[in-house]
Amino acid sequence: MGITKKIKLNQILSPESIFIFLFLVAFPFGQIIRLSFNLAGLSIPLQPVDIIAGGAAIYALLSNLKKPQIFVYLIKFLSVAAFSYIVSLFIFKSSGLIYGLFYLIRLAAYFGFFIYGYNFVRKSPVNGKLLLDSLLAVSIMSAIFGWIQYFNFPALKPFMVWGWDEHLYRLVGTFLDPTYLGIIITFGLLISIHEYLNSRSKTALITGLFLLVSLAFTYSRASYLAFIGGIVVIGIYKGEIKKIIYLALVLAVLILVLPTSGNTILRITREFSALARIENYKETLQIFRSSPVFGVGYDNLCLARSEFTGFADFKSHSCSGSDSSLLFILVTTGIVGFIIFTYVIWNFGKLLMRQKYSIILASSSFALFIHSLFSNSLFYPWVIGWMFILVAINLRSEV
Repeated sequence: MGITKKIKLNQILSPESIFIFLFLVAFPFGQIIRLSFNLAGLSIPLQPVDIIAGGAAIYALLSNLKKPQIFVYLIKFLSVAAFSYIVSLFIFKSSGLIYGLFYLIRLAAYFGFFIYGYNFVRKSPVNGKLLLDSLLAVSIMSAIFGWIQYFNFPALKPFMVWGWDEHLYRLVGTFLDPTYLGIIITFGLLISIHEYLNSRSKTALITGLFLLVSLAFTYSRASYLAFIGGIVVIGIYKGEIKKIIYLALVLAVLILVLPTSGNTILRITREFSALARIENYKETLQIFRSSPVFGVGYDNLCLARSEFTGFADFKSHSCSGSDSSLLFILVTTGIVGFIIFTYVIWNFGKLLMRQKYSIILASSSFALFIHSLFSNSLFYPWVIGWMFILVAINLRSEV
């Protein structure tokens, strides 16, 4: 962390860096500083991190910042997402279309944020390591806020009036959802494990143990699987399979000794959430069949639910998502969008897997892939921002 001493205050407050540090500061506060505004009779959610990403995108556009070579692939997916939305204008006749438009604008904003982050990293050799340390700090703070919530609000019943689930006796933190807090903690864990294997630092070991215990208390099975997937990648890269097995066993022991007795909603074998996901997958595929080629429009999923299934709660935080990011892409951008998305990911992988921090990027990406099979985490604002920062760090070699 000593690298931060080399960064002066005027460097942080400069137009070339202020947005990325504002993003990192706002990040761990999650959903508790969520904003909203009314438009056409609809309540449109707006996150501070979205505003910051938008500011970075506008700055990148007005300043004509250098774009990395791989940005062309992102433009391809953004184009097909925009086209699918235009097609949806002929499918739906509802003011609810405004939701999809704002989600599309948000996606474009984060693409611009990526350009901004890339230019910050390429300015100095120390900036990449600074951002990596900052991401780890953000994950730690998110876990700390989770423990504050756990001891003060072990049940989120007071938040149910705003459309959140109760989540009894789970670490949910400021994201108000254990699944999303779980993936943020997992990302930090992978960084700390990488640091420990490189340096055998006691600080990295203590940090990793803290995050591991925090992850266990989310009771998020998707996050458990994501963590296992991520450390397997690190183990293969580092040739440290035995140590990775030990880590997996530590997590397994933690899960077994968690205070779940007498509480069926927390047991690792609970079935109700799995059955709910299966129903969500079926519903998503039902909507997909209504417009398979170009989808129902990015992101008109809540509107499509209302149109094709007869029920949708626009106030629900899950209405515009799916319990699988891959199904989300398929249903909102169609077969065409899914093919383009796969093409983008494939080319990103080819270009980024031989960079300095490629192990962290590869392990985080695989963890996210596993996690996204059970949640729409791939398009979660904090996850998008995190992954774009990681990609920007790995593009340092382009300078």
